[in-house]
Amino acid sequence: MLVHSLFYSSTLFFFVNARLFSRADVNSCLTGLNVTYPGDPAFQSESQAFNARLSYIPAAIVLPSSVQDVEKLVSCGASLNVSVVARSGGHSYAAYGLGGQNGSLVADLSQLKDITLNGDGTVVVQTGNRLGELASYLWNNGQRALPHGTCPKVGTGGHTSYGGYGPYSRMAGLLMDRVVGAQVVLANGTTVTASNTTNSNLFWALKGAAPSFGIVTSWTYSTLSAPPTTVFFTINLPRYTTSDSFTSAFTAYQSFARNAPKEIAMAFSFGANNGGLGVQLLGNYFGSKADFTALVNPLVQQLGASIGTADEYTDWTKVLVANAYGEALVTAGPSPPNTFFAKSLVTTDNLDDASVKRWADYLINTAARADINWFIQADLYGGAISSDYTADSSSFAHRNAFLVIQFYGSSTNNAPYPSDGIDIVNGMVTSLQSNPSAAYPNYIDPTLSPDQWQAQYFDGNMQRLSGIKALYDPNNVFNFPQSIPVGDRSNVNASSSGPSPTGTNGSSTPNSAPRRGAGMVSFLFTSLALVLISDSCVF
Repeated sequence: MLVHSLFYSSTLFFFVNARLFSRADVNSCLTGLNVTYPGDPAFQSESQAFNARLSYIPAAIVLPSSVQDVEKLVSCGASLNVSVVARSGGHSYAAYGLGGQNGSLVADLSQLKDITLNGDGTVVVQTGNRLGELASYLWNNGQRALPHGTCPKVGTGGHTSYGGYGPYSRMAGLLMDRVVGAQVVLANGTTVTASNTTNSNLFWALKGAAPSFGIVTSWTYSTLSAPPTTVFFTINLPRYTTSDSFTSAFTAYQSFARNAPKEIAMAFSFGANNGGLGVQLLGNYFGSKADFTALVNPLVQQLGASIGTADEYTDWTKVLVANAYGEALVTAGPSPPNTFFAKSLVTTDNLDDASVKRWADYLINTAARADINWFIQADLYGGAISSDYTADSSSFAHRNAFLVIQFYGSSTNNAPYPSDGIDIVNGMVTSLQSNPSAAYPNYIDPTLSPDQWQAQYFDGNMQRLSGIKALYDPNNVFNFPQSIPVGDRSNVNASSSGPSPTGTNGSSTPNSAPRRGAGMVSFLFTSLALVLISDSCVF
């Protein structure tokens, strides 16, 4: 009477790939760690996704306080054939920090907070740190800086893994471009370092797709002197009620952006406004206010716009606070949840007038009347992102991006997401490009098919990534719905290959546990409840 005993036992049981495990089984290999299980008092709050539209039930959430703790929990997951995922800041749009599916073992890295600034300007940052904490530390220790996003509570782990765009990126590259080393726990529970000279294939993969290959416990970045003078600006455009007028404005933005100096970072940001479209240009200029004004005045006049804000700062942390709409860099607690769906689009060429007009027709006549709150933001890439780094310097696939456009629709006051909300946001993309070919993985979309996300996020890098996956994680321990699949080791680029994956205990290959599936799990609780199983700022 197995089912009878499950219902009346005081112990939590779960099935993974048709194998039965108890809470005691998991406990036995997580002894001494800080673990929260389904049914524990803190579990509901600790398993809350940033995107409240999504809800998943992890097998357990572990808060490691050391790299050795991470090794232990990874070994536990591998031995039980349970997928392991890492949560740094917890802002995955698809809740992949909770697994993106039920039954994952979550490594919550929030206790790994060490930061060490070295004499050569490199800084070693454990991945429990958030962007605001890192920026504050660097400024307070020699007025150093890094190019990263504007949301202070976004974690350094995932943000770096998939790119890491921010206001300083056109001057200094993406955050991943400043990475010179990584400490990562592999699927066999051992820790290795990766760099251009050690485990170089792994290093290449980490810079663009790290969560599929291990748990990065620290990044080493090469820091920069903070910008001496920065102008934070907003430019207010008229409200547009016709597709022709909006198209003229967006075309003017593209023309200016295409030839803009790298000293200006800007975005074309807009949303519904009284039946039309309210538009604002916002960004930063790295130089004096006088030079900024001279640069943008022709565009301002062409658009019939007005400069709303042009504040000059010499304190880089104040620039970041301005970009975060006044949010302090360091505050306690996680970001409040939001109920939303988002997509992205990466362009390399100017969008033609016919496409923009078709887009504007949809936005004005359909999206502006929808029952969701939404914004669209077209961030300007280029500059150092494309000029200072080669396409093969990382597995990031969009080195030649011109605009990265985010489409974000949320419900009012975190109410249940409207039934047509996903279709509305999808329409924002397909009205512009019927068959999108490129998207930004930090704005992850869990509704894409495998063919779509593999092409849009990783493009021509998929074959090499899957080969490196086979080398470092052949049993697919680090598995979530859009993780890199295990491929053929022969696809690893031998010319850039580093040493074989050897961990700190001397093991040369991951364990040989059976390859896990998609996390088919059933939980049975003492309450008799049965649950069946089948992460606007820029970053």
